[in-house]
Amino acid sequence: MNIYLELFGYLGTSLVLLSMMMTSLTRLRVVNIAGSVITTIYSVLMSAFPVVFLNVGLIIINVVQLIREAKTNRSKGETT
Repeated sequence: MNIYLELFGYLGTSLVLLSMMMTSLTRLRVVNIAGSVITTIYSVLMSAFPVVFLNVGLIIINVVQLIREAKTNRSKGETT
């Protein structure tokens, strides 16, 4: 196996895990998206399609929630 590809996969997984320790929901979602994108790329390269499905789902959920949060903050007149 290619060590750089494995390290890339560990980086994505580490970002997803790290995001779970964040207290800010916005930061959690952004870091989780980054980790999920990396893990998705790794999973496609490794032909691990159930993992691709999981991470694409996480990306969609996090993006939708960030959009909802941004709309709520705009309607309240808050800036992020």
